Amino acid sequence: MRITNNMVTNNLLSEIQQLNTQQSTLQTEVGSGLRITQPSDDPAAVGQVLNLESQNTQITQYGNNANRALSVSQASYSGLNSLMQVFNRASELAAEGGNGVDATNGPTLATEMDQLVQQATQVANSQLGSEYLYSGTAVTTAPFTTTLNGQGQIASVAYAGNATQAAIPLSGTTSISPWTAGSTNTGIRDFINTLASLRDALSSGDTAALTTATTNLNTSEDTLTSAVAETGAVQARILSDQTQQQAGLTEISSQISSLADADLPSTIVHLNQVQLAYQAALQTAGQVMQLSILNYIH
Repeated sequence: MRITNNMVTNNLLSEIQQLNTQQSTLQTEVGSGLRITQPSDDPAAVGQVLNLESQNTQITQYGNNANRALSVSQASYSGLNSLMQVFNRASELAAEGGNGVDATNGPTLATEMDQLVQQATQVANSQLGSEYLYSGTAVTTAPFTTTLNGQGQIASVAYAGNATQAAIPLSGTTSISPWTAGSTNTGIRDFINTLASLRDALSSGDTAALTTATTNLNTSEDTLTSAVAETGAVQARILSDQTQQQAGLTEISSQISSLADADLPSTIVHLNQVQLAYQAALQTAGQVMQLSILNYIH
C-alpha cells in the first residue's frame, strides 16, 4: 500500500487535534482540581458520585433533625432543672414549717411558697420558639391552665396537653422523642398543685395538711429526678448520633473526592507530556507540509 503525503498530513492533523483535546482537558483538571467535569468523562464514577451525594443529602437532613431534637431536649432539661431548684427551696420551707407554724412565720413562709408556685407554673409553660415544651404533641396549646383563689393566687393547675410524644428520625432506622413523657407532664401538674397546698397549709397553720403536702412533695421529687435523668440520657444519645453522622459525612466526602478530584501531581506530569507531544506534532506537521510543497514544485 502506497502512503501518500495527504495520508501523512491527515494523520498528523488528527493526532494534533487529539493532543489539543487532551491538553485542554488536562488544563481544565489542573485549573478546577476535578477529574470529572461532565458525565462523559467517567460515566461509572459519575453514577457512584451521584449515589454518594444522595446519601450525603440524607445524612445532612438527619443531622438537621438531630440539631432540632437536641435543642428541644436541652430546653426541656433546663426547665426540669429549674423545677428541681423550686423543689429544693420548697422542701426547705416545708421543713421549716414542720418545726412549727404560727402567726409570725406562717404568712412569711406562705408568701415565699406562693412565689414558688408562680415560678413553677411559668417554667411549666415554657416555650421553644412558638412551641410549648411540656404539652406532648399539642405544642400550640399552653399545657397548664390555672384556677385562681379569692386572693388572686394560683389555687390549682390543670393539664391541657396530651400524653403523646412526637418522634424525630435520626437515621433510616432510628428515631427519638426529645419531648417529656405524658407521665412527666402530669407529674409537673401534681407538683405545682402540691406547692399550692403547701402554701395554703403554711398560711393557715394546718399541720395535718402540711404533713400530707410534704409527703406528696417527696413523690414529686421522684418524678422530677427521673425526668431529669431521662432527658439527660436522650441528649447523650443525640450527641452520639451526631458524632456518627459527622463521621459518615466525612467518609462520603472522602469517597467523592477520590472519585471526582484530580490527582494534581500526576495530572500536571501528564499535561507536560501532552504539551511536549503537541509541540513536537506541530513541528513535524510543519516539516511535512514544507516537504509536500517542495514535492509539488518539483
